[in-house]
Amino acid sequence: MNHPILISTAAYDGYELPVSLAEIAKLGLHRVELAFIEGYTDPFTEDVFSEANAKRITDILRENGLSCLSFSAHMDLSGDQAINIFKRRMRFAKMLGAKYIISNAGPLERSPLFLKNMEKLAELADVLDIIIALENPGDGKKNIINSGQDAPAVLREIGSSRVSLNYDFGNLISHCFEKLKPEEDYKHALPYTGHFHIKDVVSDEKGWHFTEIGKGAIDYHAILRELAGLPEAVPLSLEIPLRITRAKDASPRRADMRVDLNTIEQVMKGSLDFVRNTLSH
Repeated sequence: MNHPILISTAAYDGYELPVSLAEIAKLGLHRVELAFIEGYTDPFTEDVFSEANAKRITDILRENGLSCLSFSAHMDLSGDQAINIFKRRMRFAKMLGAKYIISNAGPLERSPLFLKNMEKLAELADVLDIIIALENPGDGKKNIINSGQDAPAVLREIGSSRVSLNYDFGNLISHCFEKLKPEEDYKHALPYTGHFHIKDVVSDEKGWHFTEIGKGAIDYHAILRELAGLPEAVPLSLEIPLRITRAKDASPRRADMRVDLNTIEQVMKGSLDFVRNTLSH
């Protein structure tokens, strides 16, 4: 199965979007995941999600021969204002041509409000013809969706074909403090998974940091070979936030300095080659 492979702009945190997209285009890909994630990427305001900015970004994508398949807009979907805030991001994602919009769910104790909010958000997703992909987080805090084991029950309760799981293999490592193995955990939620984040991690005395795919703790040889056999195409987004590390409590730390472009290029090219080669064998 030829799964769409895309690269997240999260790897290029600290660089202007035209630079990030030009670098991604150099790798020979045609699809991207645009990342606007509070605390994990450059700070932004709500003004970002305007029609004028969508046109500007669409022009930059076109100039580089790229299209936006996925849009990362992680936030707490259980909040009182979550519906209005996320609807703005959904409409913006649609203006960019995205098919998927990705977010976390919310704290476990706010599950009832989350489920109520998802009713409204799923309705808009249907109107926009877009998929909301809920992601298992990596910060170690009890979430409505913590793992592949949790996801099916939550997605069944939401009960919408417009809401699926974005399974993040790397997040599981820190979120569950290495007590669950992503090589097995993701299988619990395969029927509910519409999108994957592919990232690799290494643990050290300070916590966890991200690395080139295939050089970390996750057995992507086994995972990718199994994914290659899936009957339907599922997007595989190489989301490698090199500027972010996770402390021992799994909380994120964003480095003061951006990562050198040559380093990013090396990691992304090595990761892309590994994923492509493993899928084809």
